[in-house]
Amino acid sequence: MIKEGLKAADALDFAAIDAKPEPSGRWRVLLWGGIVLAVIALAAVLVPKLTIDAKRSQLTEQVSERLSITAEGQAEVIATWLQGSLRLAEPVVESELIRLFSAEMDLAGGDMSRMVAPQTDEGGLGVPLVEQLPFIERVISDFAVNADFLAAYLVGRSGDALVSSSASVSFNSEQSALAGESFRRGQSVFGPARSVSAGLVMDLAIPVFAAQVEPGQAPPVAVLVLVTPLASGLSEMLAVDPLASPGARRALIQLDGDSLSRIAPGAPDPVKTVSLEGFDLAAGEVPFGKRASLTESGTVYSAGAMVAGPTWWVVEELDVGIAEQPVATFATAAMVVAALVVIAVAIAFGAFWWRLSSLHNETLARQYQSLASRIHAQKQLLDSINGAIAEQIGLKGTDGTYRYVNAAFASAVGRAPEAMVGLDDAAIFGRGTAKRLALSERRVVNGLETVTSNEQIYFDSALRHLQISKAPFVDHEGTLQGIVSVTRDVTELVEQQRKKERAIEQMVGALVRAIELRDPYLAGHSRRVAEFAVAVGKELNCTEDELTGLELAANLSQIGKLAIPQELLTKPARLSEDEIRQMETHLEHAVRLLDGIDFDVPVVETIAQMHERLDGKGYPKGLAGDAISLTARILGTCDVFCARVEPRSYRAGLAPAAVLDILQENSSRYDPKVIEALRQVAATISGEKLIASIAVG
Repeated sequence: MIKEGLKAADALDFAAIDAKPEPSGRWRVLLWGGIVLAVIALAAVLVPKLTIDAKRSQLTEQVSERLSITAEGQAEVIATWLQGSLRLAEPVVESELIRLFSAEMDLAGGDMSRMVAPQTDEGGLGVPLVEQLPFIERVISDFAVNADFLAAYLVGRSGDALVSSSASVSFNSEQSALAGESFRRGQSVFGPARSVSAGLVMDLAIPVFAAQVEPGQAPPVAVLVLVTPLASGLSEMLAVDPLASPGARRALIQLDGDSLSRIAPGAPDPVKTVSLEGFDLAAGEVPFGKRASLTESGTVYSAGAMVAGPTWWVVEELDVGIAEQPVATFATAAMVVAALVVIAVAIAFGAFWWRLSSLHNETLARQYQSLASRIHAQKQLLDSINGAIAEQIGLKGTDGTYRYVNAAFASAVGRAPEAMVGLDDAAIFGRGTAKRLALSERRVVNGLETVTSNEQIYFDSALRHLQISKAPFVDHEGTLQGIVSVTRDVTELVEQQRKKERAIEQMVGALVRAIELRDPYLAGHSRRVAEFAVAVGKELNCTEDELTGLELAANLSQIGKLAIPQELLTKPARLSEDEIRQMETHLEHAVRLLDGIDFDVPVVETIAQMHERLDGKGYPKGLAGDAISLTARILGTCDVFCARVEPRSYRAGLAPAAVLDILQENSSRYDPKVIEALRQVAATISGEKLIASIAVG
């Protein structure tokens, strides 16, 4: 179509364009030259600015992604380290001795006066609780020393420390509140980092459940509060990798109540209150942004990730000046190039002005003007053609993004044509559809040939049926430069075809019911013949059209009997010769009734030949051999099989195996391949069910 547009453009008469009067004076050329220079100078300012802004935006996105990924990774490392501290306590909180002791303390209500009496409750330790205290205290003290915890407390429901490790400092109210929170939530709770004389520490509260009670099945009976040192571990994890970008720093902040504090192991003030611009307290997020540094003075780009467990965030920082250094370098280069372009254009215009003073150059200028007019006219013609075409046309580059789309394509997806340039199929249609479309594009690229496929795509929540043709777009050297796609919306055609198919199905169903009302012995016969015929057709590798034709022909095969007298259809005795000939006319009636109906498949031809036989002794035309279509041979064989198995007014039904043997004995009349396929189908579960339905009926 594009080539036809070019031919049409070549056929246009451009005499009127060529006949335009030339400028009468050189000052007009000078004026236009000044305008061009002004436009170029303006472009030399705007283009670098837009390019620099785009570069800065791209750099900001890269920095944001890098800082977010680094923060998330470091947050996972710290969370894993903290979970390791919790796992160190598992042997204690899961110890049967500690759980029994905690349960008995809980039953005693933490009353030390009751701890003197021996415990006689079933499942108890059998000795006074006061006698258990030294042993339990030694167990907890040994655990705290071996696991490098500064202190350990076994806290009762009242919030008091009933047992503590040796050399532990006093159990304070903040630790009691933390234990209470663990009681309420029934899970481990992290306290805020705090500075004590021993250094930077954090409290961990771990619930202890009664023996043989799983977490969550009952409330805890005690809480193990541990004081863990943080300085050495956090110092290593907060240290910035030597290979990281210059100016990169890392900070750890925590939320304690309504205030933010920076945790800085080794600093004179290891827990210092800070403020963080843009911190979303409700969502608990530290989004990427430009803000004041948490570690040093100055402005930085920073982003944070929350640590699972405590209310901590890892914040990654990068100095703004260092981060934007590539943009500054790029901006300098862009401005230099822009200045050089303006100078070069000015020099070129001066040379052109000097050359234009000669008559030869004036002639060349007129020729260039004529050529430009022709190109402009051809472009307008092509634009008008593409704008009027209903098909959706697109040109994709080798990178998978669209370089051009026509108005029809843009309108179909609800976008402006210029907004689609640079997008790929995933951005326009979604990833699933893009993967399907990529299959046909691979065939175009690999074979450099046109490929047509049918696709179902949702446009504005409406399913559309599309026929998409894709062809390679190559240059004069035969190198692939992209892919041209032409899409036709065939939704209406598909829906019309489906309506037609539904109408045919409803018509066939009505006709079958009419036949069965006239002859009760034909009830279900057409349906069974159709199912056997389709199954046999599949065994013989028939096409989809042949299978569709078989099903329709089988259901309509008895329609001609509507014209046969009912007393003849239901006669209890065998028919006479004259009655048989009259009965055989049902095929002629069927052809007349169905003639003129467009089934798109050979339904009428199959019905007309279903009683023809290979030896030529069938009816109505006495066809023989290959003159009988395969679908007619299948339908005729299945009709005889079902008719012999089904009971009639003058006889009982025969056994399926016996009918198959009879057909085999008459292989000169019935196609042996069809008989063998029918035997295979009858042996299947679905075939046995069909045969069983005859007996039930």
